[in-house]
Amino acid sequence: MLTAIKKSLIKHKLKLIIATTILFVSISVINFIFIYSVTAQSNDECLWTQKFERKDSIRIIIEQVKEGGVTWQAGIRDGDLLLAIDGKRAINNFIATQILDKVQKGDYATYTIQRGDLVFDTPVLVKKLINIPGLAFFLLSSLWLIVGFIVIIVKPNGRSQTLFYRIGLMLVFISSSSMLYRGFVVDNPLFRSAFFPILIDNVSQFASIFLPFMLFKFFSIFPKDFSYVSKPWFQRKIYLFPLLISIIVLAIKIFLVYIKRIDSVYLSLNLYTGIFNGFGFLLGFVLLLIGYLKLKTKQERIPIFLILIAYLVGVLALLYTNFLAPSIGGLIFNNPAYFTPIILIALLPIAFGYSIFRYSLMDVSEIVRNTIIYGTATASLAGIYFLIIYFVGQKVGAAFSDEYQGIIAGVIFVLFAVVFQSTKDRFQELLTEKFYPEQFAFQKNLLKFSNDISVIVGIDNILNTTEQLFVKSLHLHFFGIMLNNNGTEKIYSLVRHQGLGNSQLKIYDENSAIEKYFLYAISLGKKAVIERQDFKHLAEGRFSVLLDEEIYTVIPLIIKSKVIGLLLFGLKYSGSQFTAKDMELLIAAASQTAISIESARLYESELEKHKIERDLENARKIQESLLPKSFPQMPGLDLYGSMISAMQVGGDYYDIIKISDSKLFVVIGDVSGKGLSASIYMSKLQTMIRLYCTEERTPKEILVEINKMIYPDIEKNWFITISLALIDLDKKTIIISRAGHTPLLKINDDIFELYQPGGVGIGLNGGELFSSTLEEIKIEINPGDLLFLFSDGITELMNSENELYGIDNLKHFLTENKKLECTEIGKKLISNLESFRTKTHQYDDITFVILKIF
Repeated sequence: MLTAIKKSLIKHKLKLIIATTILFVSISVINFIFIYSVTAQSNDECLWTQKFERKDSIRIIIEQVKEGGVTWQAGIRDGDLLLAIDGKRAINNFIATQILDKVQKGDYATYTIQRGDLVFDTPVLVKKLINIPGLAFFLLSSLWLIVGFIVIIVKPNGRSQTLFYRIGLMLVFISSSSMLYRGFVVDNPLFRSAFFPILIDNVSQFASIFLPFMLFKFFSIFPKDFSYVSKPWFQRKIYLFPLLISIIVLAIKIFLVYIKRIDSVYLSLNLYTGIFNGFGFLLGFVLLLIGYLKLKTKQERIPIFLILIAYLVGVLALLYTNFLAPSIGGLIFNNPAYFTPIILIALLPIAFGYSIFRYSLMDVSEIVRNTIIYGTATASLAGIYFLIIYFVGQKVGAAFSDEYQGIIAGVIFVLFAVVFQSTKDRFQELLTEKFYPEQFAFQKNLLKFSNDISVIVGIDNILNTTEQLFVKSLHLHFFGIMLNNNGTEKIYSLVRHQGLGNSQLKIYDENSAIEKYFLYAISLGKKAVIERQDFKHLAEGRFSVLLDEEIYTVIPLIIKSKVIGLLLFGLKYSGSQFTAKDMELLIAAASQTAISIESARLYESELEKHKIERDLENARKIQESLLPKSFPQMPGLDLYGSMISAMQVGGDYYDIIKISDSKLFVVIGDVSGKGLSASIYMSKLQTMIRLYCTEERTPKEILVEINKMIYPDIEKNWFITISLALIDLDKKTIIISRAGHTPLLKINDDIFELYQPGGVGIGLNGGELFSSTLEEIKIEINPGDLLFLFSDGITELMNSENELYGIDNLKHFLTENKKLECTEIGKKLISNLESFRTKTHQYDDITFVILKIF
């Protein structure tokens, strides 16, 4: 539910911003009306002081009469008593003020004055005095809101833009307190209900509490981030403090102001809130000054310097108006001009606006220029067409009777509306070409890129074309393409770049924070883009490494909800960042690039797949060529051997080498690797085995020689396990040496024997260790003995229950079938293994040799 609401808010964010701005502009307009008219105070350039004579009698004494002022010109002097105004008795200051406020500016009010025993009437010219501080804050808030609206329209998701706009909203809330100026003294329509004064008072006070924190946050990231910006308290908890303060203030108001009616508490709260606001503005100035001093180039400093000066003037104006003006100018009624410098606080948003538009501080100038040109052009074109419609309608209508003139006018309007739309589009295209040649050229190149990229073959060619599109078309000095390695630990590596200092740049993204951020942004309806000011804060700060480079914008390459790469952009040729309009073109180009890269990857993957399949086929052929084509026939011996290759070609091998009528070598081996390389090693092994297997050598001697030959050339972490047995039928013996291979099994009647002489695999050690650990044993053989040599593909065969076939199953099978001929035993074993495995994948070769003595 909350996610759906959030998505809807993001989707309609611009509409909400526009609606909010209209609402707050309306509040500002109403506020100005109250300042200028409703709460404006009649001014007679003197001071009225109440003096209590008796409990029920008050005298109004006129003091501080301005020499040459309207009261002075009416003949009134300090110490005179004010008895009535326009014939209405001045009971107290409150009543007298209400009477005088009803007199319009420039009219005369008749004062009844008592001077000693003399009572006389005299006309006094009435002036009006508006709420000068209220007017200053109205200007500050209104101008800030206007500039903030333009800024956030350009980049609705920008950090600094959003904060700047929100400060404008808070200032409008604070400024709205001017509507309550002078309270019940004036005939204020808001006070006809208790709801509106309480609402406005609390909203403006809460805004006053939040504003210092917002100023602190804004000037902590503008113009550059401070080091503490990345801290969790700054990101998530900074607004908890003003929220807590607001709750406390509201509680105090409810119990002490609204219930117990203690006015002094209300005045104290307003005073402290005002001081807190002043501290917030002062803190903002200090942060801006520090940020300015941190800037390195003159180009960066100039626009900030203008803002800094305007800010300083505004702070000084506040200090002057609150502390110096009363002592210099005296009474505000006599010298309001001394209090007007507070209006200079409005220079701050003006300076912001000027710097933003003049120096593209927040990438606004281009948008404003675009709006003015396109708006003026469209309005002019529309005006011309409506004039044409009017004159054509008049001429054509005159040729028809009155009853058909309405129909004719409608037809003409529709025709010209169609023509207007097509002409308008073409006209705007011409304007783009004329005033925005960079953007127009990029649009044309992007269209050409979209057409060409689909027929470009190879990732390198696609990357080169993409680099050329952005670097050449946009004249970028800094640009980069990073691709994901598609591994378990995601690493984005720089594969193409222009102007970057670190050509080996990598972004490590172990938990897919980058992909998660972009996909989440898209799900909320945001643009898939991240900008320099957010490099430290979004996607768990993965883009912080780009802060050392002149990269300001990152756009992902997304295909099927996967981020396969990143496009890195520096500033535009003009020196400004890309605008929201630019982003749309860049995202469209990134989308096309992602599709092309993924297609090329799939194409190369398919080629690699075919290559692997060819290698596997060759490996199978090599492996099969190593196996005996037939078994030697020898009296007193039955034998059978077989190898069942796994889906992925392994390195199993067996051979039977007859060296005399009564002697033969039996060899079975397994290379640790897979594929073509394993088969090649097995081919070398077979050649050496056949070369060294002679009557003069023992199995151990042969394996030692083979290890010396293979060790120097075998790949690191590769090795070969092998069992080599010499069977002598005359002597009824078998001599066996085992270099790390599986044991020899011997069965006679119900006796099961396992022989496992020591030894390490060939290729693991090239020196004395291999020879010293390699053992050779002699075993007597008798009629009825069944000898079984095998690879670990049998005992490690796994079924769907993740159970291994194991040595026990093998022992049981051989014991049950020992009386059969070797060929039958071998075929039944293969069937038994297949039944055990069922549909589970065979991960290793199954190889065995069976010998039976009779």
